[in-house]
Amino acid sequence: MDKIQTIKERIFFFLEKRGIKKETFYKETGMSPSNFKGAGLKSDLGVDKLAKILHVYPELKENENLIWLVTGNGQLNQNLHSKKDQQELSLQHEETNEKLGDLLASLFAQYNAQDKGILFIQSQISRIEKKYDEAILKQNAYLEEILSLTKTAVK
Repeated sequence: MDKIQTIKERIFFFLEKRGIKKETFYKETGMSPSNFKGAGLKSDLGVDKLAKILHVYPELKENENLIWLVTGNGQLNQNLHSKKDQQELSLQHEETNEKLGDLLASLFAQYNAQDKGILFIQSQISRIEKKYDEAILKQNAYLEEILSLTKTAVK
C-alpha cells in the first residue's frame, strides 16, 4: 500500500475503515468540505481542527493511532471502539439490564403468587386437620357410647 502523505488523507482512510461518510464527518466536526478537496487536501490541518477531530473521534487519541495520524508511522488500530460504538454498546447494556430487570420482576411476581398459593393450601390443610380431629373425637365418643351400651345390655 502506498504511504498516505497527509493527516487529511489519513483522516479519510480512518473514515473509510470505520464506514463513516464524509458528510457525517463534516457535520460532526463542523468543518467545511473545501478544506479537504483539491489543494486543500494537501494543506496542513490546524491544531484547533485536529483537536476537534480528536474530540469527535476519541479512538484516534489512542497512543498508536495518534502517532499514526500525526506522523504516518505505524498503523491505524481498527480494533478500538468509536464513540458511536461505545454509545451502542452502552444502549445494549441498558437494554439488557432492562430486560433482566423485567425478568426479575416477573420471577418475583411468580414467586409471590406461588407463595400466596402455598399459604392458602397450608391454611386449607390446617382447617381439614381440625375437622379431621373433631371427627375422630366424635367417632371416639360414639364408640365409647356404643361400648357402654353393649356392656349394659350384656349384664
